[in-house]
Amino acid sequence: MDTKTTPIIMRALLFTILLVAFAATAFAQTTTGTVSMSATVSKFVEFNSGGAITLSGNSGGGITTDGVVDNPLAASINLGELGPSNTNSFVTASVPLKLRSNAAYVLSMSATVTSTGSTSNKIVNTDVGFGLGSVTRSGTGVNTGGSDTNATSGDPTLAGNGSVNAGTGRYEYTAVKSNLSAFSASTTALNGAFILNAVPRSNNNGLTVPAIFAVKPQFYENGSTTVSVTFTVTTP
Repeated sequence: MDTKTTPIIMRALLFTILLVAFAATAFAQTTTGTVSMSATVSKFVEFNSGGAITLSGNSGGGITTDGVVDNPLAASINLGELGPSNTNSFVTASVPLKLRSNAAYVLSMSATVTSTGSTSNKIVNTDVGFGLGSVTRSGTGVNTGGSDTNATSGDPTLAGNGSVNAGTGRYEYTAVKSNLSAFSASTTALNGAFILNAVPRSNNNGLTVPAIFAVKPQFYENGSTTVSVTFTVTTP
């Protein structure tokens, strides 16, 4: 081979190799992609039975439909005899309530009392004591530092919540929101801070509080009485 031709061939081969290398470098690109997502967490509140009801001081009657924990509250109670033949101080029903929320809550209640009879001696809404007992926030995932405001006077059978009227002789619940006349329209009974921290729905802990109803047996006009109570929980 001509010695003069050899360098020319070598230079051509080198140029070809550089072109191939440059092409390989040019095709080694990097690309990116993005995903954008959005979501919402709405205010949530849940109201259920906190468990079995207790009934005391009754003469006859009983719990017709009991509360079942973590199930919707649809209880039915027969208070039994409320006339003077029942010698107990009070007939008392304690109904456990359970609340769960991720936001501040308000528990309201409305009630109606209907009695047969034609005189003022029949049982009326002021004769049915009502109050919420102690609020309990406990268990894993519960906002134990949250505060709650009980608008009732607690257990209506407590001595400070009622007494015999000196003028009429009738026993009366006299404390603030201590009887069902205070709840003839939907009225706040309890409110407070959010109940659960960030835990799964399967966590069944929450806030529990007993709703206490009481009637003092007296010489009421004979007849029958029906009491209907509705609880409502909202997130303001």
